[in-house]
Amino acid sequence: MNEDILRYLRQVVMKAMDRIRNRMRGSERLALKGAIASSAETKADTNLTKGIDREAEDLILDSLLKKLPRMKGVERLAVFSEERGILTYPEHLDAGNADWVAFIDPVDGTEFVENLQGGWCLLALYNRAADRVEAAVAGDIFLNRLFWASHGGAAECIDFATHSWFRLDGGPDPRKSVAGARINFLTTKVDRFLAVAGKTRLLDAMRVGDGRINLSWGSNTIIQVAAGYADAAVEFDKGFATYDILPGLFIGEKAGLTILDLDGNPLSSRIDIPSVFAAWKTDPKKPKRTKFVAAKDPALAHEIVELLR
Repeated sequence: MNEDILRYLRQVVMKAMDRIRNRMRGSERLALKGAIASSAETKADTNLTKGIDREAEDLILDSLLKKLPRMKGVERLAVFSEERGILTYPEHLDAGNADWVAFIDPVDGTEFVENLQGGWCLLALYNRAADRVEAAVAGDIFLNRLFWASHGGAAECIDFATHSWFRLDGGPDPRKSVAGARINFLTTKVDRFLAVAGKTRLLDAMRVGDGRINLSWGSNTIIQVAAGYADAAVEFDKGFATYDILPGLFIGEKAGLTILDLDGNPLSSRIDIPSVFAAWKTDPKKPKRTKFVAAKDPALAHEIVELLR
């Protein structure tokens, strides 16, 4: 892995995080109303994050293209992002012929960003020749933490608020059983909450040891497990799009997590790029999605899979 590439990806995400924090505070929030009309049409008109999604994505795209395609070996690049879909550089390049693909979600957890409660900025760079993620960076916007991993490198975090650095390894004493576990679920919308509430076998097993349901989303669900902030992460309902989940999958792998599909088979950050692109081209509102269970200890991951059945 070219360390210059990883360093630049970190810089791009940090720059976007700074912009988002500044724009979502004080009088700057009012200015976003003017950006809403020209941004994505898939969210409610009253949602300020329609504006900040597009602004942050434009900033990331502009930053990436200033330098990344000029780096050795990264001349033929495709970008797959939540707001703009598939773009290629140079423009005439067929996305299927791109040697590298950057996956971007500028603001993951937009409803939390709007209320200054959370939100992440996600970026992953895929090397198609080697068929692997080369690097992934995830920024916790308002807690001001940066997580990253690269091929050949460790999964790491720097907390700018506490001026601390640590490696991601799932914590010193990973839980082996569901009883009493802290498990991340996405429960923001009513339908999502009802889906989780319907998994009574899993919830009853958690309750035995006074377990906890953690509210989380996207790559955040897995990265919190890698950092030791949660025991497991589960997404069994809708699934997460590739740009939401790929950074977390890769960082989780590098942290040594067990990540399974809902049949109990191992999940990998190695993805079928043509299939991902084809799904989006068929219906941009229905991108290819991934369901999973992630935990540090394999026994806990497999127990959760069994309880979900």
